[in-house]
Order: sequence, then structure tokens, then C-alpha cells
Amino acid sequence: MNGNSVLVCVTPQESSNNLIEAGRILAEKNDAELQVITVLPLNGETQKDCPQMLDRLFQTVQDAKGEMAVYFSDDPSLTIAAHMAKTKPILLVVGFPGENSNNFVSLIHLLVPETPISMVDSDKRIYNMLPFEENHVH
Repeated sequence: MNGNSVLVCVTPQESSNNLIEAGRILAEKNDAELQVITVLPLNGETQKDCPQMLDRLFQTVQDAKGEMAVYFSDDPSLTIAAHMAKTKPILLVVGFPGENSNNFVSLIHLLVPETPISMVDSDKRIYNMLPFEENHVH
């Protein structure tokens, strides 16, 4: 799967199903494998129903014929960037940042600038952040 996957970043929430579905469609369009990743905090301050949500996420990923990786870290951006360095996905799919964003997408883009990022909003629209290319700057 190295270098031929679409990586979807999710959290244990219902809205993650939209991201997985968008990732599945983008993986099919690119003849790539579907990979899903979630990073949970080390401090254990996750939602009380997190195990059930993770079970549902695993089932959704399995139904979409993908693979899921779960990491525990207090630095999700760095953890995901390290995973991306190892697996070299052709595309990263994330949720569209909200008003109180923690700059997750910007950090990932800085850490792994060569990977295109697709952001999916709540209406399932996809926005693309393309890698920086020096020859396009004037």
C-alpha cells in the first residue's frame, strides 16, 4: 500500500462517516487503497462512548474495504505526519476546519507539504489544498 493510498483522518464522531465515504470515492477514482487514521489523546479524556464509536468507525472502514490505524498521542499533527512519512499517501482527506480550529490542517500542510489535502465540509463538498510548487510563484 506504500505510496498508493488515500489517507482519511477521523475522530470518533458520527461526522467521520462522511469523511470515510469521501475518502472511499477518492480512493476509487485514483485506483488507490483506502486508509483511515485516528489519533486519540494519551490523557484518556475521550468521550465516554468512545469505544462504541471506534467500533462503528472500524465497521464503516471495513465496509468501505479500507484499513484503520489508531494511535494514542497528545500531538495528532506530528503523529499523522510521521504516519504519512512512512506510508506516503497520494492524498490526505480531513474535515473542513471550523471557526475554533486548532490549525490542524495548516500544521499537516507545513509538515508534509508535498501531499495534496482534500477537506470535506458538513455538506460533503470537497475543497482541495494543493502542494506548494516553486515554479508557480512569480
